[in-house]
Amino acid sequence: MKIIDAHMHISLNGMDKTTLIQHMDAHNIDKCWLLSWEELDPEINYLYVHLPLEDILDAHQSCPGRFIPFYAPDPADPAFREKLTASIKKGVRGCGELKVSRRWEDPLIETYLETIRKFEIPLVFHMENPRVHYIPDGSGFPDRVFERLLNDKFNGVSRYYLNRIIDFTGLFRKKVHANRFHFPGYLFDFEFLEKRIQQFSGISFIGHGPDFWNAISGLANPKFIHQTGKIEKFGIIDRLLETYDNLYCDISGFSGFNALSRDREASVIFLEKHYHKVLFGTDNTGLDLRGLLGSFRIPSIKMDRVLHGNAEKLMASPSASFK
Repeated sequence: MKIIDAHMHISLNGMDKTTLIQHMDAHNIDKCWLLSWEELDPEINYLYVHLPLEDILDAHQSCPGRFIPFYAPDPADPAFREKLTASIKKGVRGCGELKVSRRWEDPLIETYLETIRKFEIPLVFHMENPRVHYIPDGSGFPDRVFERLLNDKFNGVSRYYLNRIIDFTGLFRKKVHANRFHFPGYLFDFEFLEKRIQQFSGISFIGHGPDFWNAISGLANPKFIHQTGKIEKFGIIDRLLETYDNLYCDISGFSGFNALSRDREASVIFLEKHYHKVLFGTDNTGLDLRGLLGSFRIPSIKMDRVLHGNAEKLMASPSASFK
């Protein structure tokens, strides 16, 4: 069965071009989209991993039949248009991963989308809500404990309760407050995302990330980073996928895996409804997303669309026009 991984990175989680090929061969992945991450002035450097275009192009040139290069220059870079133009001339086929601390309503994002529309390439974007993040200072074991408990341990539940205990009792307040920083989120405003999808109907938007996939449900619990439990009612991404021909999604990362595994019955309904909009991807996680999809027993003609057909369709769009 043909498989295209539509969300992978090089130089992340120990994946160089050699180990990437080995991983693809071991999992019967024919091709993968290699995505960059570029943010010139990250709000929190601790959370940022620079994934440069140069590594992507090197892998593509070494094995052009297996790697499809993507690149998303930072919209705040005054030279982003020139950088994107140059990258397309070198073989880049899409823009991604766009993962920057801005909102969809930002005028810089509008200018960025105008350029992508002219190039006629798809856009992979990451959505993540604002939060307070604890940054360790290297002061010892308690610092490392706080770093885990106040960030992602137990899916955010420890963060939810420990922050409240600290603020109420004053215990460790000085230490914790000195190391807590506001993270402004990535492209998290759904209202303006919808407006941009409407405004730029010529762009194929491909959604991904914790708060994109949390919105598979209409309800959210502030305790959790990744929402859990039964999906009683589908959320906004169901409506957006149904309404707009130019919105797609990829199931990569823990966020996609969690969204599809938290309620299997709802996931079957979602995939049956949106199979022509869903792309397979892994995001260097090692999670068995292929096995999860196979367990749903979706008809093979629809599963083929998810595993490779939708990615091939998006790559068959007209080439860049360089206007």
